[in-house]
Amino acid sequence: MTLTGKRQASERGNRMNQTKEKLVIISTHAEEVQDKATIPFALGSAALSMEEDVVIILQSTGFHLATKGYAERVHANGFPPLKELLEIYFESGGKLMVCSPCAQARNIGPEDLIANVDAISGAALVAETLSAKTVLTY
Repeated sequence: MTLTGKRQASERGNRMNQTKEKLVIISTHAEEVQDKATIPFALGSAALSMEEDVVIILQSTGFHLATKGYAERVHANGFPPLKELLEIYFESGGKLMVCSPCAQARNIGPEDLIANVDAISGAALVAETLSAKTVLTY
C-alpha cells in the first residue's frame, strides 16, 4: 500500500467514527450547459463513495434532468454520459429531488419523471439545505 493509500485508509477509518455529513447540491442547468448539469452527479457520487449523505435538488431548467429520456441527451466533455452518472448516483444511495412548482409550471406530472425522484415544496427545499453541512449550487 502506498503512503497515499495508507493516508486515505486512515482518513476513511477516522470518518467511520464520526457521524455522516450531509451535502446538498442544487442544480439549475440542463443540456444548455452540459458540464453544469453533469458535475453535481459526479461530485455527488464521489461524496457517496466517501460514505456521506447526498441530496441533489433540481430547479429551473435543471428540472428536465429528472424527466424520462432526457439524460440520454447530456454528455459533457471529460465526463461519462449523464445517464451513466445517474445510475451510479442512485446505486450508491444518492437522493434526487425536484422542485414541485417547477413541475407545475411545465405541466410535468409524476408519470413523466424517472424512478427514484421526489418532488418537494419550497419549504422542504429550505429544510434540506438547513440540515446540510454544505450546499453547492450549479
